[in-house]
Amino acid sequence: MNFEEVEYFLTNIKSVISSKVIVDSNNEICEIHVLSDNSRHSKQIARDIRTALLSKFNIDVDYKIISVAQIDKNLSFNSDFRLLYEGYTNETTSDRISIKTKFTWEGKEFFGEAEGVKSEKQSLLVAARSVLDAIRQAVDIDCFIVEDIQYSRIIGEEIVIIAVNEICNGKENILIGASIIENNKIDAVIKATLNAINRKICLLIKD
Repeated sequence: MNFEEVEYFLTNIKSVISSKVIVDSNNEICEIHVLSDNSRHSKQIARDIRTALLSKFNIDVDYKIISVAQIDKNLSFNSDFRLLYEGYTNETTSDRISIKTKFTWEGKEFFGEAEGVKSEKQSLLVAARSVLDAIRQAVDIDCFIVEDIQYSRIIGEEIVIIAVNEICNGKENILIGASIIENNKIDAVIKATLNAINRKICLLIKD
């Protein structure tokens, strides 16, 4: 069972900002931790999570293992922050690849760049790191590391799933993002990386 896919699915539930699924030694879900805004009651969110898991994945969980932490959606954070992806370019040699991604935010342009070995997997990691480079330029935050990239299928579509590790005050938090592969895998990885971290950044930066 791909629990990263489950986590990504749960973030599409109304009011949910992020989720983390914990499994036991039998690879069964034993804890579900959710961060949500306060626009709905936590019990309603927990019910929606249980219903969604049952209908989508045929997983029946007890309400008691679902933990919902809520934040005030009117906190004075820049909740409108969104880097907008404008495209990418790449340069290659026989064994190296350099990727430059372009983003805009509040009328400003940011170009993230990264370079690495030219293999299929490494090229995708380079693409993801170029996004993180743009983040550092845009909001002066340097706490994200690309951990892994995997592929999956959902409703007949091939998707890319990325795990980004947020390291803050000595604590690690895995963020999951996903994107349907429409144009090519590099393009999908860039979108998945943004999907993983965009909403998290709005909680880290103040107006």
